[in-house]
Amino acid sequence: MQKIFNYIIKGQGLGIKFILLASFIISLVFSLFIRINGADLVPYANDIINQMLPLKIENGVVVEPQNTIRVAHLNSGEVSIPLPIVMDTTVDTINTQQVEKGFYLTRRNFYVINDNESRIYPLEEDVELLPDDYTDDIKSALTWTAVSLFFLGIIFIFIAYFIATIFYALCAQLIGLIFKKKYKFDARMRLSVLCFLAVYILYYILGLCGIENNRLIFFVTVLILQSAIIFKLPEIKEEIVMEDNSWLEESIEIKAEEKSVETAPIPEVKATKKTGVKKAPTKTPKTGTEKKKTVKKKTPAKKKAEK
Repeated sequence: MQKIFNYIIKGQGLGIKFILLASFIISLVFSLFIRINGADLVPYANDIINQMLPLKIENGVVVEPQNTIRVAHLNSGEVSIPLPIVMDTTVDTINTQQVEKGFYLTRRNFYVINDNESRIYPLEEDVELLPDDYTDDIKSALTWTAVSLFFLGIIFIFIAYFIATIFYALCAQLIGLIFKKKYKFDARMRLSVLCFLAVYILYYILGLCGIENNRLIFFVTVLILQSAIIFKLPEIKEEIVMEDNSWLEESIEIKAEEKSVETAPIPEVKATKKTGVKKAPTKTPKTGTEKKKTVKKKTPAKKKAEK
């Protein structure tokens, strides 16, 4: 548990690597499920295709079969289940508001109808299909479908989970206010990612055991787990941040001192006005051209005469 606390408080990033890993695993499992289990349905798919054949389209119009209505069926032993795959060459168009969701082929159009929208694809190319064994073609299409779903699944699952964890990070901020604890956004994101994925794995296992859940229960469970962790999680104090960034502060102080030394003002020497004080004479070096003063010495005779 302490490792989890250390990751939430002192970890790096937003936990994106865990979201990406989860997206990869979920998309891979789903794609393999489609490819493996879809192989068992290939004979049924081949039978359904042959129920709609022969089919011939020329100049964007179905010329064979004419004036025919066909409904595909899933035949399994003695059981025959009608499918929402209908060919109606008695009309050119259909009213999409009056039919159930499914796939419809008329003389000139192909319709894909679901609960949200209806799409119409006009027939343009010339096509001729006869009843045959299309097992290899179906398997090839199934493989490409699984590969496409794998890559698309990684992208869409990652986006969906990333948005969900941002929402739970906002919820974690509100929970922190209740417990009078403040955390940065990256710490709340790491907390939300761990809680979200933990609850997801838990409910996935429960789903395999036959225990159903809904989005509201999932949401409440994530909030409860976040609250339990935040209750025991120590608050990020400023001392921890100061200790981690001490090298940066020391560097800033050293640069500030160097800058203050460089920008220190140099004392200016102001010119002084002349005063009455005389300057001391400067000595000039004696040269050999100066005349030496001679001192005359008195002789003994002169000294006596003076006396």
